[in-house]
Amino acid sequence: MKIIPEPPKSGMKLKKGLHNAFFIAGIILFCPGFISKWTLPGKKLHGVWQYRAIFKNGINILTPDKDDTMLIDTKKSIFHYSIKSLNKNLGGTFQLISSPLDSSPYKKSLMFHYKPSGSIRRFHIMLLSNDSFIIREGKTSFHYSKRKP
Repeated sequence: MKIIPEPPKSGMKLKKGLHNAFFIAGIILFCPGFISKWTLPGKKLHGVWQYRAIFKNGINILTPDKDDTMLIDTKKSIFHYSIKSLNKNLGGTFQLISSPLDSSPYKKSLMFHYKPSGSIRRFHIMLLSNDSFIIREGKTSFHYSKRKP
């Protein structure tokens, strides 16, 4: 009778680990759009955003002026926005936080901490690309285009 030893179990884990690593590398290399949707690089969020519209209950409540903008500085974690027609000129600090998938397709929200009032508002990220940005708070959505430097 010939006894054949069992292969070491650690080798099985190594093969499975390599298989998973190759699978993840393939997704990163061949599906960059999929990965960028879920990672939200600060490079996309950072900059000056031009207001395009504000919808409340599906009705556009803003005819934007060229000076209606929001600055998001991801290096300093600050924001500032100005909307002339609504007499808004506010700012403060922000945090990028996790959200449930049913709140944001990116599973991310912006938590704005207003200064000096101390009020806090949460905006769910609905769209973020190199040139478009949409956030939602309740039944109000804010639509932006990236201002060219």
